[in-house]
Amino acid sequence: MSKQKPSYDPSRIEPARQAVWIERGDFEASRPEPEQARAYIKPSSPFTSGNLHMGHVRDYSIGDAYARFRRARGDAVLFGFGFDAFGLPAELAAIERQEPPADWVAECGERMLGQMKRLGFSFDYDRVFYSSDEGQYRWSQWLFLALLERGMIYLDDATVDWCDTCNTTLASIQVEDGRCWRCHNEVRLIRRPTWFLRITDYLEENDANTELLENWDELSLATQRYILGRSDGVEVELEGSAGPLTVFTPHAEAAGHASLVLLSPRHPEIDTWLSDDAVRGELEQMRSGGWDRDARDARSVPVLDTGGSVTAADGSQLPVLISPLVDARFGPTAAFGIPAVDEADRDIAARFERVAAWSEPEDGEAPTPAPLDGASVSKRYRANDFSISRQRSWGTPIPIVHCKSCGPVPVPEAELPVVLPRDIRPTGEGNPLAERTDFVDVDCPKCGEPAKRETDTLDCHFDALWLWVPAAVPPEARATQMFEHPDLREWLPADRLVAGGDSGGFVFDQRVVTKALRDRGTFEFIENGEPFAGCLFHEMVIADGRKMSKHLGNVVNPDELVEQYGADTVRVAVLYAAGPAKTLNWSDGALRFANRFLRGLWTYSQDRFAALEDARHDEEAAADTAFMRDRLRKWCENGLERITADVEELQMHKAIRNITRLFERIQDFEKRVVKRRGQLDRADAEAQIAALVLVAQALAPFAPHVAEELLIASGRGEGAGLLRSWPDAAEIPVGNLRATTAP
Repeated sequence: MSKQKPSYDPSRIEPARQAVWIERGDFEASRPEPEQARAYIKPSSPFTSGNLHMGHVRDYSIGDAYARFRRARGDAVLFGFGFDAFGLPAELAAIERQEPPADWVAECGERMLGQMKRLGFSFDYDRVFYSSDEGQYRWSQWLFLALLERGMIYLDDATVDWCDTCNTTLASIQVEDGRCWRCHNEVRLIRRPTWFLRITDYLEENDANTELLENWDELSLATQRYILGRSDGVEVELEGSAGPLTVFTPHAEAAGHASLVLLSPRHPEIDTWLSDDAVRGELEQMRSGGWDRDARDARSVPVLDTGGSVTAADGSQLPVLISPLVDARFGPTAAFGIPAVDEADRDIAARFERVAAWSEPEDGEAPTPAPLDGASVSKRYRANDFSISRQRSWGTPIPIVHCKSCGPVPVPEAELPVVLPRDIRPTGEGNPLAERTDFVDVDCPKCGEPAKRETDTLDCHFDALWLWVPAAVPPEARATQMFEHPDLREWLPADRLVAGGDSGGFVFDQRVVTKALRDRGTFEFIENGEPFAGCLFHEMVIADGRKMSKHLGNVVNPDELVEQYGADTVRVAVLYAAGPAKTLNWSDGALRFANRFLRGLWTYSQDRFAALEDARHDEEAAADTAFMRDRLRKWCENGLERITADVEELQMHKAIRNITRLFERIQDFEKRVVKRRGQLDRADAEAQIAALVLVAQALAPFAPHVAEELLIASGRGEGAGLLRSWPDAAEIPVGNLRATTAP
């Protein structure tokens, strides 16, 4: 009598499996055993923005599949994450809802965690953290003080990007094509006292290391090179009316054609080139008036004539001009303007009478320039120090007290954290912290006189500089050993970071800070100063060819998809639809494919499991189809080899395609045997079931609920080992196939 075959019902299967995983503690990270490989898989830290979106689902599906694969291989796995809960996203949402940001963050976190669990993501949920918790941002303040002590943080009355809509300063990396990363409105430059993070000391090391990074995909490496903005060229020291000036150009062969020199408004020697008060006033106006950052149209970029000049190699005088265009290309330096080879320089030259006129040579060939005497090979980096303080109330309080007598004074480490009032209610106008006397009025830690706390807060980008650390520390030890716990040596550097392609700036600066902490001695065991041994960046998810947006009406709700199709279908569809390096243009087609495949595999496997009980053995029939079983074994070996390689490289779309092909091969095996013998012998049925078990094991990282149910139905029992078993290509358990040979 055959067994009753259960139907495929995700609403029944998935909650039941998830409850079992929690009860068993399947995802709890423990310190690796001696000789055991370990893998800390770091996903992106989501903003507490309300709900998961499809970009999150793509991100965490990739990371979760890799984490489950590594567990199945017998490795110790840490798959933990935390919420990036401070900053503009949470504050603006709270303002819209007229509630304290702390309440909004708690609501969002609870809702998003529920979504993650419903999707079956195998995070160690006991290690979840929020950057807005006092026990967390205490260490952001500790990091601020540690970097301040090393001279990597400084206060400067500087030109910074300002968003009038968000009413705050922005780091240059948060300005995209002249617009705010958050509200997408235009930004401008203003002058104000601002705290900066100095990254320039580590640009060369980041540059050199980028070429040595292994297990980094091309997209992630490309973002690091782009942010670095390296330009190779030559530099030469020229005498000028205001003293010597070192000038750079990436066009060494054309330097003799230079007709001007451009100075960055942030050049360290800029003051020596300001000839009178009128020029100084114009520079201040340039710094505060904003500009169009599109280098392709230099006519819209402000340019200031200093009135000074430098002497070129041929004795000619090159006017010295000031323009922020230099920052966009080479950082805070001085550069030759060469109209003969650069269209932007040509546009600038045409705006000033004292710049030598340039015209296209009649014969199309410019005269050979004079050699650039005294030039040396050099390079410049566009990446530069960036602002980390914001005029917003929902952020890590900066641990500084301003004293009239002592100036800015660091808060003693023993007095951390400087606590942010959690009942604060921002309105979007001004900075509520500055109006809280219970927060602002304090005594100077140095002299004891009345003083004022710093009311700017740290940008959430600063919190993100170390958000890869907390998950590696047991929660009970974070209060005292966040940067000293022995487990850090077990888990760091992280084996793999999986994040969106827009995370390049965060990663670049995390690499800088890791090197600083290494040199401080905190992370001396990370010799190369790299926080991530491997990195995968994926592109965004779009719909109808456009970025998903509420106002466009093309947002896809993951909850609705899970409700209709089940978590496994959503996970497989997201991974199958496109490789990580490609933008995923979401459509129902991927969902239909994934659902059809899972249902087909479920029904087919359950039917074969049930039919095995009635299968009979016939020696003659078994001998006649031995070569078919041998062929099935080879199909399984080859398929598993490809699937394993795909997952190791995090090419999950390829792995799923190879799983579906292997399933088709298993079906084809049955068709061929039936065509030859009329039915499957028991040896054939056992081989087929063993192959289906292999498919279920290979499918487990992608559709874990279905996979575990099928493994249980196959008679393999029930327990954590079902999802912690990855077949070896050299020992595929497919019936008695290894005892057979083809005729």
